[in-house]
Amino acid sequence: MQRLHLQSRANARTGGFSLIEVLAVVLILGLLFAFLVPNLFSGQEGVKRRATQTWITQLSAEIEAYEREKGAYPASTFSTDLDPKPSRTNMGIEALVIALLPADGSYRATGSFDDRLCNTDGDTTKTSLTRFQKSDAFELSDEWDNPLVYLHRRDYEKGCQYLTYHEATSEFVEEKVKAAVNPTTGSPYRPDAFQILSAGPDGQFGT
Repeated sequence: MQRLHLQSRANARTGGFSLIEVLAVVLILGLLFAFLVPNLFSGQEGVKRRATQTWITQLSAEIEAYEREKGAYPASTFSTDLDPKPSRTNMGIEALVIALLPADGSYRATGSFDDRLCNTDGDTTKTSLTRFQKSDAFELSDEWDNPLVYLHRRDYEKGCQYLTYHEATSEFVEEKVKAAVNPTTGSPYRPDAFQILSAGPDGQFGT
């Protein structure tokens, strides 16, 4: 019986983990977490960036097709005869949606925009100005669910007010957005056409 008792105590010593071993495992897991999570987050942001760049390229092709058919790029302001008009916040991208997807069917965009529609500022009109039944003043969003900025060359300097969600402050902020400028030349990119801009992961233009 004494031999069995001693064997049982030996098994108890070898069957578990010491406090030092447990702390070592916790430390290793903590280090892995500290290194892997930022890299995983960075990887996800990279995927969103590439998806937004691809989406902007596709949308640009739609605008070029519009120009070939209509003889001019879509305006980034509401036409004077448009009644009723949405609010002026996010006006450029809202005007683009109306041009590409008009209620009267005067132009038919080739792409599908349904999964990109949003209404960040929540404005509506009395009747629908697009081919959709709802009378929302729709915008087109990036991968972070913020509206894209659309600016016709005429409005590069004037700019437009846009409402986006700022990740750092966890609140919606409205700011005036002007055309992006080439730092080498001091002139706007695509000076004879249009610009499409995304606020990116932080929701702030120009960062």
